[in-house]
Amino acid sequence: MVQNSSKNLLVVTDSINPEDSSGSKANVAFIKSLIGNGYKVCVIHYTQVELQIKGAECVLAKERRANLTYVLGGIQRTVQRNLGVNWSVFLENRFGFSFTFFNDSKSIVKTLERFRITDFDLIISLSKGESFRPHHAILQLPLWHLKWLAYIHDPYPFQNYPKPYTFVPKGAIQKDHFFNKVATHCKFAGFPSRLLADHMAGFYPEFKEKSVVIPHQYDNVISGVSLPSFFKDAAFNIVHTGNLIGGRSPEGLLKGFQLFLESQEEARQESYLYLVGPSSNYRELMSLYKHAPQFIFHPGVSYAESLALQQAASVNLIVEASDTDFSPFLPAKMAHCVMVDKPILALSPKKSEVRRLLGEDYVCQSEADDSEQIAGILSGLYLKWKNTKAESWRLNRTDLQDYFSSAYLNKQIQNILNASA
Repeated sequence: MVQNSSKNLLVVTDSINPEDSSGSKANVAFIKSLIGNGYKVCVIHYTQVELQIKGAECVLAKERRANLTYVLGGIQRTVQRNLGVNWSVFLENRFGFSFTFFNDSKSIVKTLERFRITDFDLIISLSKGESFRPHHAILQLPLWHLKWLAYIHDPYPFQNYPKPYTFVPKGAIQKDHFFNKVATHCKFAGFPSRLLADHMAGFYPEFKEKSVVIPHQYDNVISGVSLPSFFKDAAFNIVHTGNLIGGRSPEGLLKGFQLFLESQEEARQESYLYLVGPSSNYRELMSLYKHAPQFIFHPGVSYAESLALQQAASVNLIVEASDTDFSPFLPAKMAHCVMVDKPILALSPKKSEVRRLLGEDYVCQSEADDSEQIAGILSGLYLKWKNTKAESWRLNRTDLQDYFSSAYLNKQIQNILNASA
């Protein structure tokens, strides 16, 4: 068994600002969990502002500017902005990535070259959104590959997404070649989801023997945070926080909640549905409900406030795509929803990581477009909530709390370190 305090980990990530994306939130929680387990953690980040994470050495990889790729990237952006000429399709189909991407990657490489591989026991590259700049950078440093855990939060490239998100991105061929190199050269491949690991191994067989499932972590930063003023205390509060991207339509949820209100007269006076976060794809749909006081829509709150909302909710929502039968994703919020120990209403495809974890016997799950089933589940939850003392209103899934715990992450990291020894 390795001693954590003697193990040095280097984490390379795009951003450590949890306010800029759900991916950054998950990555910061991951880093904090490593620190909490006693590892010595150095973080190289490309946030472009000086940020710190308590307990870690955080090093900003500064953007290089005295080079050709930076100049070309600036010219491309200026021409596109002033003349409306979009060169990105041609350039990315030719080179796979933008000039800015290449400059960002090289900026990270230059920072990495200031460190010695022998000073670290494991190098972890973290991704967010469609950005795998840290992975691209580490590929340029062959000596680092033997200690490299490439963490992959979502399918990549975009042509490898399941329905309904499938489309062919710019530079698809080159991006595929890039990720084949990641699969070939990384020592370990980390995934937040078992289904995602299997899904990606279908495209890149090299991942199959290298895969390690490390679920998203819980970041408890809600102490001293006030709830937003729109939140209704002592009510039956059904909360969704986060981005409702295209494909994650809330139509079935909205109709289901309306049916629930119509079927439970008493509930109309004390039940509220909160959709908190960006939802521009569904502005017209949501406008049909905004005049009813039980529907509360808000464009977004701070990360800490979103965690506080989940803590105070009666029921937390996980909303996935409705027009698909497969979802390999593990929503980053699930770790927190499990840890705050409130019932979860999962609107997920029948074959999904969320359902795999909750189990077939978990009754509060439905496909996202089944409004009648959603209404029935909400009615059951409401009646149970009415007859349950507040201190007893719990999800009560210690198995999932163990799975999302820092102790489980520590176990997975120790297994990797032992395999590397």
